[in-house]
Amino acid sequence: MSETCKANEACETVHNDECCCDMPERLLCLADEAWYEVLKEKMKDEIRKSCGENMDKLAKLVVGTNKAKWAHMVKGKIKCDEYKQNLKNIFASVCNE
Repeated sequence: MSETCKANEACETVHNDECCCDMPERLLCLADEAWYEVLKEKMKDEIRKSCGENMDKLAKLVVGTNKAKWAHMVKGKIKCDEYKQNLKNIFASVCNE
């Protein structure tokens, strides 16, 4: 991205007559973004071609592990909530006696 693109980032969200960006510069910024997007897609294609099978194995491993991590976190949250409720119950009964 050109220095002008970086300096005028605020103009990406502001679309009015007072915008500091002029259309030619905005189009050049858009072209920069498109080049990066195309390059990124080409890189993805190359990775798929050269490492596709291993990437499939890696993705399966990571997804399985991530599911297990979230299940563990949910169980931990449930136990933590039970603990907090038990504490409240104890303090409520002790303070009311």
